[in-house]
Amino acid sequence: MWLVAAVLHAAAVPARAQPWVPPPGEGTVSVTYQNYYVKGHWVGAEGIQTDNGGTHSKSLAAEVDWGLPGSFGLTVGLPFIASKYTGSSVYFVNGQKTTPGPLDDGSYHSAFQDLHVEGRRMIEFGRVAVAPLAGITIPTHEYVTQGEAVPGRHRTEFEIGASAGADISMWLPSGYVQGRYALAAAEKTDGLPSVRSHIDVEVGSSVISRLGLRGLASWQIRYDGPTQQELINHGWTTHDRFVVSNYFNLGGGVTIRLRPSTQLSGTWVSAISGNLGAHRAQLLAVGVTWSLGGESAVKGLGASATGSK
Repeated sequence: MWLVAAVLHAAAVPARAQPWVPPPGEGTVSVTYQNYYVKGHWVGAEGIQTDNGGTHSKSLAAEVDWGLPGSFGLTVGLPFIASKYTGSSVYFVNGQKTTPGPLDDGSYHSAFQDLHVEGRRMIEFGRVAVAPLAGITIPTHEYVTQGEAVPGRHRTEFEIGASAGADISMWLPSGYVQGRYALAAAEKTDGLPSVRSHIDVEVGSSVISRLGLRGLASWQIRYDGPTQQELINHGWTTHDRFVVSNYFNLGGGVTIRLRPSTQLSGTWVSAISGNLGAHRAQLLAVGVTWSLGGESAVKGLGASATGSK
């Protein structure tokens, strides 16, 4: 089970999708609690639904987004995850017998996951902002990667892409739209690649002065990854670490401005479709974001809706 996407991409924090950068010396700190339920997987190229490999995970993710001179922004995030396996003792994936890993004993197992660091440079064109970005995700320590109830894949990953956003308050009260594209590549491990695209879109608007609504969508598009036969040849017991899937998720959320410098958010995300091992999952997250060094504008407490392999 790979929860990097679930925690760092679906966390209810503002910096992951938006291009806007806080003023130099100002920023935000976000803390998000998440419940992540995996009912099963979409397997094969056809995306056949199964109940295989169910898990329940709880996490607490912290993220800092800080403004630097020259319209640069730096984002640093780290999640703490507790997961337990809820599936059967044996199941089959396209005819391949699959057994749980050493942590899949029905109990929660907790650990810090992977540190994510990302930089972006904002360029403004009136009501539109664009920000090229580059990021890296680094495992924080050695941890078990075999099975479903594991902290992550323990693979260093690089991202490059851009985010863009626009103020659409002329059409919606305090409205905004923002999106993010990133090409992600993990280090080759045992000769097995992982290359894919992440696309996230968010639209938000205020209902009243302190209450906002937002809609979310995300896609993962696989470019390169091992086939099932290659995973069998490598050693099927470790396949979860190397799966690269396609998926599409939808979600929504609310934002409540408690104070000028404090916002509370709630987010719900559901997997809609997928294949090649994507999670059939739902995510519920509650987060708090504080502005530091000034009441920095936060366009939305955006949650990029992912959580699959």
